[in-house]
Amino acid sequence: MKFNFGDLSLRFIFGGIAVAVCHIMLQIIPSKSFAGIFAAFPAVMAAAVIMAGHFGTSEQASDIALGASAGMIGCTVCVFTAVFCMEHLNRLGLSIIIALIVWFFSSYAAISLIQGLLGK
Repeated sequence: MKFNFGDLSLRFIFGGIAVAVCHIMLQIIPSKSFAGIFAAFPAVMAAAVIMAGHFGTSEQASDIALGASAGMIGCTVCVFTAVFCMEHLNRLGLSIIIALIVWFFSSYAAISLIQGLLGK
């Protein structure tokens, strides 16, 4: 297997940016459950929950994990939306924008549903 330093560097940069942006969103947004949807990326989720549990409380870590779970449900809806839009609109950019908007609202709906079921 050939080692590609350029590819590894790009992954490191974009991964680091994603983690940093998610961390900023977790700090800015008052509702930690809602902010948790930005931690839906698996590596970011693990880091966010560990950091919240270590530097905060178990309840904060639980809220972030709940939001991340809702964000992952939103990711599933996002993928289906993107595929549907790309097949029917034949416009990649518009399909991605629509899918991201759907991700946001479906993640919020999932948080509301999960919190309702848990009685939070």
